[in-house]
Amino acid sequence: MSFRHSVLAIAVALSAAACTSPAGPAQPAKPDGPQIVVGTMRVNLPAGATYTQHSQDGLMDGCVAEGTVVCEARFLDLRTSDPDAPINLPSTKRPFGWYTGTDAPTCITAASPPGKAAVATGSTLVESGFAPIGPKKAEYSRWKVTCENTAQNNQVRMWWLPTSKILVLEYGSFPGWDAKMDTLLAGATFG
Repeated sequence: MSFRHSVLAIAVALSAAACTSPAGPAQPAKPDGPQIVVGTMRVNLPAGATYTQHSQDGLMDGCVAEGTVVCEARFLDLRTSDPDAPINLPSTKRPFGWYTGTDAPTCITAASPPGKAAVATGSTLVESGFAPIGPKKAEYSRWKVTCENTAQNNQVRMWWLPTSKILVLEYGSFPGWDAKMDTLLAGATFG
């Protein structure tokens, strides 16, 4: 047997050993935090995160929060919204395309949750394309948002599944939470 074939045989043996244990094949990792269901989508939240499916005033519907932050992201099934309420479907073709309301959009950040945020004065699309939500490809975009209170200027990321009518928004985007959201959405399942 040549040296190259020996190295390959050792690599295959080590790979096989890493995939099994005395108890059998490796099991998938268990979710850190609670699992939420939004429409047909299931997502496992990070440990310590909470989800407000419905709030009394409706402002916190679909909010995911960690620590002292009230609403870092929203997971919404737009099929369940009030059929009589006017709505703008998400779109990269309009300035505030991430905002589904018909009133003035607000600048939701860690320091300014829904209902207490300043009015958004501008929204510039800085990135768009497709990104995964589990096995599906969502319409993806990132906007730079300017606010009446400039301390609340931020970025909003959006994932939109138009057939399922599932909208995911990340407010006050920053690298640490971006990575968490990408991992969280990659693990989503449907059914």
